[in-house]
Amino acid sequence: MILHLHLNEDHLKLIKFIKIIDEDDEFLKIDKVGMLTIQSHVLDDVAMILGMKDKAIKGTSEDADGGAYPDDVEKYLLDTYNYVRDNLYYIETLLHQFATDGIKVGHYKCNDASLFWEKVDDEV
Repeated sequence: MILHLHLNEDHLKLIKFIKIIDEDDEFLKIDKVGMLTIQSHVLDDVAMILGMKDKAIKGTSEDADGGAYPDDVEKYLLDTYNYVRDNLYYIETLLHQFATDGIKVGHYKCNDASLFWEKVDDEV
């Protein structure tokens, strides 16, 4: 089966904040529930990372459950976060393969049996 990753600029911004846990001598771990290093509220964290904190609904920034966002903004923030979280294993394999050059915005594909990624194009 051919796997595809479509990474945009906002996905790359989130990847920079992935929390790596070194809690034993054998493994490094990423907690998908608390994926980001900031760990306050997912929407607020993602909004801050993507430069969209100003999109919060006025007067909700100090809420105990985090700021509220208009439906379209909330959907975008969650979709972006969930795409990275749901594809974290594949993104990690891509990061290792492109360690010397770095990953860029674009469309990547690979065979799931080999996980040797190739960049298809610069379009997401």
